[in-house]
Amino acid sequence: MKCPRCESYMVHESFEDLRDDTGTLYFFGWRCLGCGEIIDPVILANRRNRPAPIESKTRKRLVFR
Repeated sequence: MKCPRCESYMVHESFEDLRDDTGTLYFFGWRCLGCGEIIDPVILANRRNRPAPIESKTRKRLVFR
C-alpha cells in the first residue's frame, strides 16, 4: 500500500489506545514508513463522511486611494 500523503510504503501494524471508550485497547491500521501517517478504518470513515465546507459570506473590500 502507498501513502496518500507522501507516496511512500505503508506497513500493517498493531496500535495501542489507552483512552478508548469502547474498551478496545488494540487496533490495526497502516503506518507510513516515510512520513508516519497512520490510517485505520475509523480515520478512513471520517475522511469519507467529511461535511461540505461552509461557504462564508464575503465582506466588502475597502479601497483606499
